[in-house]
Amino acid sequence: MRGTVDFGYRYRAGWHVLVGAVAVPLGVAIAVDVTVAIGQRLLALCTLAVIVAWYAVVAPQAMENRDECWGVVYFAALAVAFPLLLAIAPMSGVLLFALCPQLFVMISRWRVRLPLLLILYAELAWAMVARVGVSRYTLAMVGVTVLIPMTVTILVGAYLTGIREQNRKRAALIEELTRTRAALERAGHEAGVHAERERLAAEIHDTLAQGFTSILMLAQTARTTLLRDTTAADNQLDILEKTARENLAEARSLIAALAPVDLTGRSLADALDRLAARHIRDTGTHVEVLIVGERSGAPTGTDVALLRTAQEALANVGKHADATTVRIELRHENGLMILTVTDDGRGFDPATVRGGYGLPGIRTRAATLGGSCTVRSAPGQGSTVRVDLPMAMAEQAARSLRAARNPSATPDPEQADPAR
Repeated sequence: MRGTVDFGYRYRAGWHVLVGAVAVPLGVAIAVDVTVAIGQRLLALCTLAVIVAWYAVVAPQAMENRDECWGVVYFAALAVAFPLLLAIAPMSGVLLFALCPQLFVMISRWRVRLPLLLILYAELAWAMVARVGVSRYTLAMVGVTVLIPMTVTILVGAYLTGIREQNRKRAALIEELTRTRAALERAGHEAGVHAERERLAAEIHDTLAQGFTSILMLAQTARTTLLRDTTAADNQLDILEKTARENLAEARSLIAALAPVDLTGRSLADALDRLAARHIRDTGTHVEVLIVGERSGAPTGTDVALLRTAQEALANVGKHADATTVRIELRHENGLMILTVTDDGRGFDPATVRGGYGLPGIRTRAATLGGSCTVRSAPGQGSTVRVDLPMAMAEQAARSLRAARNPSATPDPEQADPAR
């Protein structure tokens, strides 16, 4: 696989330019060198052409392929052709400006690089000594034109190798981060889908399912009274029709992802009043609503959660408690909204409740909003469901602002609303 930051691959055109920038002037210089016989010049030009052709055929594969065998084969052939070219035209040593960088791109192991590098520079030194002879001047020239460039080449090659390795690690890290991000996105999407399914299940259970249960009970009651008392049956059918309409409105609200119908244009206190009146109408059980503290303002997620809690609690009372009186109390105190639903029914053991969407759904909804749910009950002693939720930040801020402007108007938390 090609590395996304592989210098040798991404900038291959640069290598072509470098080879051309060295080979073309060298070929021109060899062609016009009148100090060399024309036959030798032709041989040198042919050798240079073979080296360039060898580069064109093998070098791209050696740069792209991570297997060093291509690079070793490439430089092994150059180690044979390069001294022949040097023997004819010593100026051909300039080819090392193109060959040495290629060496550090094609071969990654130093134990392979160094011998090849030493061979190339040794061939250059041999060509100089063979042409001029051994002398102090020759040795000085070898030091200046061979040893110093070779040392600089090794240092620069080590630097470039470090950069390539760093880039390779960064590329691997980027690929890993990309895969991790994609996995997190998939997990987040799946978690969101699961959470939305859970939310819809709870909403349907607390609204549509309860409404259909009421419709079923009303239809059964109307059937039993139809032959005995048509007036009573007619009243039951009216209630059944109203319940069906209310359920249809809840379904439309749920589909549109709007606030509950009872909260549309109303406060939570008004919605609890409507809920209590509907329960009294459907079951005949007396329901008392008590609001302690300040009334809620515009509907919030907290109001929706508390209304759904009251709906579920009343539905459980109607199905299981056989109660005569239910008390719904809503308190605003200490930054909390506290809803308590208490009945005088037959009670139950909370530890025996398993599965379903009733009490577990209430607990889940409360926990989602940073609150808590407490259930107290015992057989024969009624039951109490209490949910504590933190008030919405905007509502709490508005409440604090009103209290700061008019401290004397702050309601007494222990004083009930006289309208209740």
